Amino acid sequence: MTEMAIPIERLNELINVFGETQKNAMRAERREALRSILFDLARRSPLGWECLYEHQVPFLQEIAQLAAPYELGRRMRGLGRRPYAIQPFILMCSHFGWRQQLLLDAGLREGEPFAGDDPADLAFLCDFWAKLMDGYRQDGYLLPEQTDLSLRILSSEELALLDAGTDDGGSNDLPAVRRMAATLELYNFVLHGEQRDGIFGHGPYPLPDGSTLFVREFNDLRNDYLPWANTAAHNPWDAIVIGYRGRGVNVGCDLFGSMTVTPHEFADRLDGICVFGVRGGDGPVALSADDVAAVQTAAADAQEELYLAALSWDDHYKIAYGAPLFANHLWPIAALAGADRMVGDRIVAAFAETAARRTDALLAGEVPSIWAHMGSYPGAMYWPVVPAT
Repeated sequence: MTEMAIPIERLNELINVFGETQKNAMRAERREALRSILFDLARRSPLGWECLYEHQVPFLQEIAQLAAPYELGRRMRGLGRRPYAIQPFILMCSHFGWRQQLLLDAGLREGEPFAGDDPADLAFLCDFWAKLMDGYRQDGYLLPEQTDLSLRILSSEELALLDAGTDDGGSNDLPAVRRMAATLELYNFVLHGEQRDGIFGHGPYPLPDGSTLFVREFNDLRNDYLPWANTAAHNPWDAIVIGYRGRGVNVGCDLFGSMTVTPHEFADRLDGICVFGVRGGDGPVALSADDVAAVQTAAADAQEELYLAALSWDDHYKIAYGAPLFANHLWPIAALAGADRMVGDRIVAAFAETAARRTDALLAGEVPSIWAHMGSYPGAMYWPVVPAT
């Protein structure tokens, strides 16, 4: 029997902590009720989950040989980084989402053993996730919902950079920045097939003068991994970072990497705003008004290309695109560990094999029952591992 990375009690504790946090967040947003005219969201996500369920543990074991998960979490900290908070979420959500679908398909009830479980693999995954998040957060917690909804990942030097950039109002025009942010949000929404990827909020960061800094980022802006991402228009930056400095605002982060600010319209509470671009391994570069306009134009042009291309996708590919979409979460973790692009290509190939085998059945079948379970089941979102007797 393969030795488990953590005891089964700790494994089930982590499954429960993650699952109940996700359940509460999803039901508050009614995520299970979302629909799209472009993509088959209800089937592409389970396909992506199945891809990760089948393939991610061996890849993560390979990745862990290059860099320990705590070290990977530490490398994720900072401005304009990818992977960020959503990638660890996807690792857990996908694996346990598809496992839960298998439990439902098997006609099991909560608390019954599942013959398909490999406790050692599940223990490795949960231990990897917990150590990754520990290195990322460095506050003793794994999720914002376990704290005051905060996510603080900046060094003192980066905080000083944003503090200086927002001092005395900053040098950027708020309406222009808001237009750029809205365009980048739409671009990332279409690029990622209406998945909440590439849009990241973190903070709050209290400043010495009593004001609060909070940060919104747009990353994956020069993606060359997704097969539909190669547009004629190219953003000049890998990531855009917007720093906001305000008073009388409440900032909350969640396990998806999203951020809410109350009141929603907070412009009159801002003391300053700044914008930085990040490219490659270089440090953040302050952007001028002309730079902001150029980013918006490139994002608008690329978003239109992506949208028109997606309109031509047939019903089969509206599901099958879930394979590269979810590979795009595992690859950044491998890249951060120092893996070469051949590893990324192997991830895509493995996921494509699952998609080739499973998409027709998903297209012909009913919406997977996991959505109803996520939306209304009164017990645990993800059932615990029960050893066979």
